[in-house]
Amino acid sequence: MTTSEHPTPDSSVLPTAGLGPLVRIDGQWLIGDHERTAHIALLPEGLEHRVAGRDPFLVPWPRLMSLGIGVSSGRFLSTPVGGLLSKYDDITVHGSCLNAMVRNPYDMWKPRFFHHRRRYPAVEILIVRQLLEETVRLDRADLLGDDAWLSSALRDLAPARLPWTRKGQVAQQERVAALVSDAR
Repeated sequence: MTTSEHPTPDSSVLPTAGLGPLVRIDGQWLIGDHERTAHIALLPEGLEHRVAGRDPFLVPWPRLMSLGIGVSSGRFLSTPVGGLLSKYDDITVHGSCLNAMVRNPYDMWKPRFFHHRRRYPAVEILIVRQLLEETVRLDRADLLGDDAWLSSALRDLAPARLPWTRKGQVAQQERVAALVSDAR
């Protein structure tokens, strides 16, 4: 695939066309760098793990019991080698990955994705992590596949660069919970 065949980020949604590892490309929300080997798509029917040379693997929204994300600001710690050296619990030998508990059958699912070439601000990682965790915890994982809701939620959350304190994290978590509750 040549460089000209790669889709370009949709900058009309957010000033940065996304938040941390979550980006909007050609009207679709993706986690990770779509130009590299592996990334994850947030589709109306569920999460789809896409790896070059393999068939995509879809996990429907109702199967998700919990959902987290393991990613660092810089690219090195988001690699398997960096994950071995990392002091962060969420980053392991899988490198950048989602951490999901799925049902039917019950299992841990850790789809790997590649870090973009740019750095992710730590506050953006926190916002994406809270958005994923809270939406699934409140049993509304399907909202992550709703393009209009996700775009609106990220617009509401992105400007709130809350301080990197426990109080700021709790306030942000409450904002996410309110967005999910309002969608009912």
